[in-house]
Amino acid sequence: MPVLLADPETRAIAVRYVDPSPELARDPDSGVREAVAAHPNLSAELRDVLAADVDVFVRNKIAARPDTPSALRESLVATLATDDPLTEWVLSSQRNTHTCPPQASAPPRLTRKQAEDLLARAGL
Repeated sequence: MPVLLADPETRAIAVRYVDPSPELARDPDSGVREAVAAHPNLSAELRDVLAADVDVFVRNKIAARPDTPSALRESLVATLATDDPLTEWVLSSQRNTHTCPPQASAPPRLTRKQAEDLLARAGL
């Protein structure tokens, strides 16, 4: 395990198999900090350290934890706002709060003549 933790390529994955530590919670790699934030044996002290992380995905992992107190979760979610729809979707999916937009209604049925006219206007 020490060899895997020392290798930047395997460090974030190896975190799953060791107890979280303050050193791992302060790792320069945000992927490692995300793995620590999602670790089932995360202590309340390290949870609070990671709740103040600069990376939005690390804070989101803390907000998604079932053992995160509701007041902390609410304050974290307030810091996760983004203008990027893809980032927002990923964040909300990790917290299980994403809702899909309503299904679009089916287009109107066309007669064969209407369909042929539309195809002709499109040059097809």
